[in-house]
Amino acid sequence: MKRLLEALLDFANLEKDNLFNIEYNWNTKDSANPKLIINTNLVALEHLTAKDTYPDKLTKPQIREALDRLEDFLKILEDNRTQTRGVDSWHFTLRLWSKDKEKNLKQFDQAWEASRPEKSKALQANSQKSDESSWQEICGAMLEKHKRLTTNELLFADEEMKFELEAIHVPLALVERNKPKKCSEEISPEQGSRLYEPSYEEKQRFEHEAFLEQVIGDGVGKTQGHRIALIGEPGAGKTTQLQTIAFWILNNNLGLPIWISLADLQEKSVENYLLQDWLKNALEVVRVKEEQENAFADLFKNNRVWLLLDAADEMSSPQPLTEISQQLTGWVKNARVVLTCRVNVWEANANALENFETYRLLNFAYPQQVQEFIGRWFHNKDADKGERLWQELNKAERQRIQDLVKNPLRLALLCSTWQGSDQGLPETKAGLYQQFVEEVYKWKENPFPTTEQQQEELNAALGRLAKRAIDQETSRFRLPHKFVREELGDPKQQNSLFWLALKLGWLNEVGVAAESATKEKVYGFYHPTFEEYFAALAIDDWHEFLNHVPDNPAQGVYRIFAPQWKEVILLWLGREDVEKEEKNAFLDALVGFDDSCGDFYGFKSYLIAAMCLAEYEPYKRTKEIFTQLIDWGFGDLNRMREILETPITTNAKAALIENNRRQLTILLTRFLHESHDEEILLKLAKIAVEIKTDNEDEIEHILNNLQSSKDLSIRFYASCVLEVV
Repeated sequence: MKRLLEALLDFANLEKDNLFNIEYNWNTKDSANPKLIINTNLVALEHLTAKDTYPDKLTKPQIREALDRLEDFLKILEDNRTQTRGVDSWHFTLRLWSKDKEKNLKQFDQAWEASRPEKSKALQANSQKSDESSWQEICGAMLEKHKRLTTNELLFADEEMKFELEAIHVPLALVERNKPKKCSEEISPEQGSRLYEPSYEEKQRFEHEAFLEQVIGDGVGKTQGHRIALIGEPGAGKTTQLQTIAFWILNNNLGLPIWISLADLQEKSVENYLLQDWLKNALEVVRVKEEQENAFADLFKNNRVWLLLDAADEMSSPQPLTEISQQLTGWVKNARVVLTCRVNVWEANANALENFETYRLLNFAYPQQVQEFIGRWFHNKDADKGERLWQELNKAERQRIQDLVKNPLRLALLCSTWQGSDQGLPETKAGLYQQFVEEVYKWKENPFPTTEQQQEELNAALGRLAKRAIDQETSRFRLPHKFVREELGDPKQQNSLFWLALKLGWLNEVGVAAESATKEKVYGFYHPTFEEYFAALAIDDWHEFLNHVPDNPAQGVYRIFAPQWKEVILLWLGREDVEKEEKNAFLDALVGFDDSCGDFYGFKSYLIAAMCLAEYEPYKRTKEIFTQLIDWGFGDLNRMREILETPITTNAKAALIENNRRQLTILLTRFLHESHDEEILLKLAKIAVEIKTDNEDEIEHILNNLQSSKDLSIRFYASCVLEVV
């Protein structure tokens, strides 16, 4: 840190020629606390240190570490960048004590000494001391930055939306991995998360605490806890699980946990990274002495070290698992290893680490763990807002979103979306999924940056793929390799759409085709509901849902009657980029559909139009449709007599229950206010109770008034309905 600061001060005070790609500016230079503003990159800073008076030069990882410590340890650096992860550019402000170099360096020494923890001072006093307790403290200090969730940096700019691990962690269960499952069972979108769930026997399942105690602590398993792989889909909580393992090892004195984010290797071997980067940072020295390296290696030879290797899928190597296998040699091989990896990368080359015992992370259990996570998220911010989110999420019509957010990252996305909004969730499902898609691109912005044009092209291609898949009679959510390649190109070709979709996690390997003798890979979307959303984005004209040709239906398009297109239709109607005239024309076609065969399909089309009102409120015939559904489901409002239950009444009631409850509540409330007839009021109250509108207080008030009716039957039925309320 001091060396980098000294080099920057030399440069800014013109003691070095301006031959570097470094822009600087002194701000408030005449004040007692001037600010030095620097705009540059790591390569330029590397060249700058190569010209100073010290031997060798600082490497880019060393420079990055020094800048981080100036920010979070000494707190004299302000990072002005909008994007931080995985980029070499740096734009920052140094808050200094003086413009004079020597005064700044003297003040730096004093600030450094005052800020250093006691364990660091003790370590410097005896740098060769390598007993267990000292190394325990060192490893603990190096783990400090992993107390916060990775989503803090990936997703959120607001400091209030950043969490310590203990504050937000909801433990996940794990299952020991079987061979890749063969995909034959068709999965519905409502249970879409099952696409990524392995089949397992109950004896192979571990709850979180049992996994820590038995597998990590007691060494249960074929490798006795020496080689463990944690795999899961994107956002499944792999890094969080590894964080909890690291601190559990440390707190239970099971050894020395050393964390390596594998993306940071940057073509270095694990051994070189440990000696050149990790050890140097841990000991806080410019150069590690040979005796310190030997003492460090002895810790491995004595089986005291746990290597926690995070995100094999983010390594730059085309064969990351093979590379890891080749590097766990020499003195490094004596370490116990816990590795995290995405499922598709692991399945592609699992034999490279066949000596690892593999555990798959399971999703959150709904509703218990999802509710607990939401409660923890909003605990210190706005508990009432968290409770409102839970009430909204737990509604019956939110079944697909309930399944979607069993994935920890997606639940974090939902909480983030909810917290950042003053009006709650978006009005439409399409609005919610659009926010999710934008968040996923932000999440992957640093490890796999994409341009807006690439995102648009990929979204369009994924839409075409999804539309083709949903049109299939079978395997709508299980996509064979060849099927995907026809639309997205070669996955082995870097920057192809298939390659991008895998890197970004939009597509993931879910097994092999049961019907394929060649064990063809099968892929699934990030979640099946995203497949439906991308398909909705690919619909350019409502006639792709319905193009009625009365004289020759074989030439028409009737996707509206195919159940698998229901959700796509709703998502299309919720798109903000589709003109209202288009949506109105589509709904007019549904309401006026004439099948010329007894109105069987006309009735179904009308119910579909009613279903669409849940996602598109402004339709001009909404009141007419709801009134017709009430008439079909409950009979004429002006007649008290109950009607017989038929398929028509059943379907009409179901359409009302599944519809936009807010609009229904407004309509029924208006009917209640317009009527003074006790029989009609009682019937309206019964309807409101049955279809679960949101005006319970008003309904209860009306029923209480009806209990004072002069008509005995009115009083009796009002009392019965009131009991239900």
